[in-house]
Amino acid sequence: MNDEDNDDDAAYVGVVDLSMRGWRSLDDVRIDPRTRSLRLEHNNLVRLPGDMFRLELLAHLDVSHNTLESLPAELGTCTRLRVLNCAFNNLTWLPPELGDCLFLEEVIANHNRLTTVPAALGSLQVLRVIVLHHNRLESLPTDIGSLDTLDVLDCSHNDKLDMIPDSLRDDADMVTFTMRLHYHIGRHTREIKDEYAAMQAALMEKEEHNLRLREAIDIVNKDKAKIRASRVPWASCRLC
Repeated sequence: MNDEDNDDDAAYVGVVDLSMRGWRSLDDVRIDPRTRSLRLEHNNLVRLPGDMFRLELLAHLDVSHNTLESLPAELGTCTRLRVLNCAFNNLTWLPPELGDCLFLEEVIANHNRLTTVPAALGSLQVLRVIVLHHNRLESLPTDIGSLDTLDVLDCSHNDKLDMIPDSLRDDADMVTFTMRLHYHIGRHTREIKDEYAAMQAALMEKEEHNLRLREAIDIVNKDKAKIRASRVPWASCRLC
């Protein structure tokens, strides 16, 4: 399977559209390294070959409406990726290597089987949109709350996501506010724990110092007692 000839013109301008072809595999497909936008939606893909993603210029990837259970870690090498649409699949996790895609602005991953997302998303300083509704989310990394650029965080229809009250999940603004609250509470809690640990360490060091000092004093006192005990009384010396 080789669609290079059919897609030469599209690849030249950076767009490769391989959507709605009913494909189950891309093992025999080679993608032009100049590709900026790759459309693979509405196929029957069960996996994506990792070596296919040596695409330094890739900015837009759409793999929605397939049967993918995972995404390759090699996506992290697409450092110019701005939009990732992986909605309507069977994904149970997202690769933490997405944290290397420093220009990533949108992650669209609704209608999957995700129970959480990688904490590395919290390091993406231009991330604006995270769409996670209709998953199986049980938690979200609180670092997401540190993103000042985040405009949309949609995690509605996730019944087990207890960290966000059910009554707030449909309100993107309240979800974002709640995540920021979690982040700041977590940060302050860590700071308090660190300060307490430092105080405990200083106290233990002081106690150890005092113990060594008391031991030294005891040794000196014992030495003094031995010296006194070993002295010959003056009266005894005169008799000699």
